[in-house]
Amino acid sequence: MKVGFVAILGRPNAGKSTLLNALLSKKVSIVSRKAQTTRDHIYGILNEKDRQIVFIDTPGIYFGSEGLDRFMRSQAFGSSKDAEAVLYLIDASEKDIEKDIEIIKGLRCSCPIFIVLNKVSLCTVDEVLPKKQLLAETFPDHQIIESSILENFGLKEIKKAVEPTLVEGSPYFPEDVITDKDKSFQAKEVIRQELLHFLKQEIPHQSAVKIDRMEKVDGAYKIKATIAVDKENHKAIVIGKNGEMIKKISMSARHELERMWHEHISLLEVSVLHLPNWRSDPKKLAEYGYGKQ
Repeated sequence: MKVGFVAILGRPNAGKSTLLNALLSKKVSIVSRKAQTTRDHIYGILNEKDRQIVFIDTPGIYFGSEGLDRFMRSQAFGSSKDAEAVLYLIDASEKDIEKDIEIIKGLRCSCPIFIVLNKVSLCTVDEVLPKKQLLAETFPDHQIIESSILENFGLKEIKKAVEPTLVEGSPYFPEDVITDKDKSFQAKEVIRQELLHFLKQEIPHQSAVKIDRMEKVDGAYKIKATIAVDKENHKAIVIGKNGEMIKKISMSARHELERMWHEHISLLEVSVLHLPNWRSDPKKLAEYGYGKQ
C-alpha cells in the first residue's frame, strides 16, 4: 500500500483549508474569508483504493511577534519536516507574490515542493502568466499547478502530482477515520468559525474558544464552552444586546455541528470571559490549546 504525509503551506487566506476539504469531499477544517482562520495543524486522511494520503492543513504563515503568532508559525513549518511532499499555495489574485517566494526559498525540507497557484479563476490570463513565469524561473525544480479550488479545478492534478512521492507502508489511520481531531476540537473550531462569521475582524482574531465539558446523554450531545476575549469591551460585543449575538453564535454553531456529525445536540451553552493578554501568556495559550500543556 502507498502511504504518505503531504503538508499544505501558504500565507493567510491562500485557500489551504478549502483545498483540504475539497480533497476529502468532507468538511474537516473550518473556513472563512478572513485571514488566520486556521490556528492548528489538522490532518485530513484520504483513503483511495490502495493508498492513504494524510494531508496536513496548517496555519497561514505570518511573521507576527505575539505568542499565538509564534505557535501558528511553528505548526506550519513543523508540519513539513517529515512530510513526503509539500503543497505551497499562492493566491494568484494577489498583486505581489514576493513574500511567497521568500518563504518558499526559506523552507527547510528535503521533500518535493509543489507550488499551487490558486484562485486563477479570479484573474485574467495576462495576470496569471507573469506570476507563473516568475515562479518557473525562480524554482525550476518545483512543479507549478494552476487551480481554483472553489470550482474544483486542479484537484486531479494535485493528487496526481503527489502520488509518486508516496512510499510503501501500512496505513497510519483506520479506513473510516478522516481526521486526527476529536469532536471536542471540532466543536471548538466551529464556534470560532461562527465568531469569524458574525463579528468584525479584530474581535475573532483576539478571541479563543475552550470546550469546558462535552458529554452524550440519551443519544444527544451537551456541550459547554467558553469564549475568551482579550479586551473588556469585546466581551459586551460578543454577548450583544440582551444576549442576542451569543445566541446567534451558539445556534449557528449547533446547527453546523449537527450537519457535520449527523447527530443531535440538545445543548450548546457558550459563556464569555475577559482574559487579558492571553495571546502572549504561555499558560493561557496552553489552557486554550495553543502551546505545551
